[in-house]
Amino acid sequence: MLEVDQSKLRERIGAAHAALQQRIEELKLAGNHDESSAERQSIAEALDSLRMLQKLGIKPSPEANRKGGDTPDGGSS
Repeated sequence: MLEVDQSKLRERIGAAHAALQQRIEELKLAGNHDESSAERQSIAEALDSLRMLQKLGIKPSPEANRKGGDTPDGGSS
């Protein structure tokens, strides 16, 4: 995935994260842990990959720098 527009990258990562979280909730409701363990592991790996993309690919926007340097993950530096 190559996205040079930082705002689009943030949106895409956010959408992927939301979809994965929704699937986690669906698996919890299904209750069949034996059949879903491989999928849960895949989801965990995908979430780790999204976190890495955030760290590597998203630089704070100029607006964030002017507003006190908030980091892309919502925390402060």
